[in-house]
Amino acid sequence: MTKLSASGFATAIALAMIAGSAITLRGEPAEAAPDMAIIEAPMNTLELGQCRIHYEALPMDQQPAAMECEHAHWVAQRWGGSVLEGTADGEVEAAAYDGRNDFTGVPSEALPRRGYCRAWIEGVEASEQPAESDCRAARTVANERGGRVIFMPL
Repeated sequence: MTKLSASGFATAIALAMIAGSAITLRGEPAEAAPDMAIIEAPMNTLELGQCRIHYEALPMDQQPAAMECEHAHWVAQRWGGSVLEGTADGEVEAAAYDGRNDFTGVPSEALPRRGYCRAWIEGVEASEQPAESDCRAARTVANERGGRVIFMPL
């Protein structure tokens, strides 16, 4: 019982600290730091040791965001894509996996949000395609209607 109460106490303290920091952040006016400038960085640049998945059929501004390399390999092994890794020499392809993620013919505005899937039926207008959903529901629709499932990694 002591371990449970100690764990609950630690959780309560952590939540209180998070709530306190959120209140502090909200309480600061937006103009509090006028010397801070927005720095425009090139899209999808990788820091040393970061990875991202690259799909040939997607434009650069629609490519998945940078992530931990272990996660990038895990997702790409299941869905396909090239894993690019940030090294001292720049971005290098660490691995390429074949998979079921095929964005060919899918317009950018019809892509699912990050973390979601969408059934894509060939020959159907983009406006008539099934809506994005969780991957299980998209797989069911794709199987019923003879389509494929597209997934946008986080």
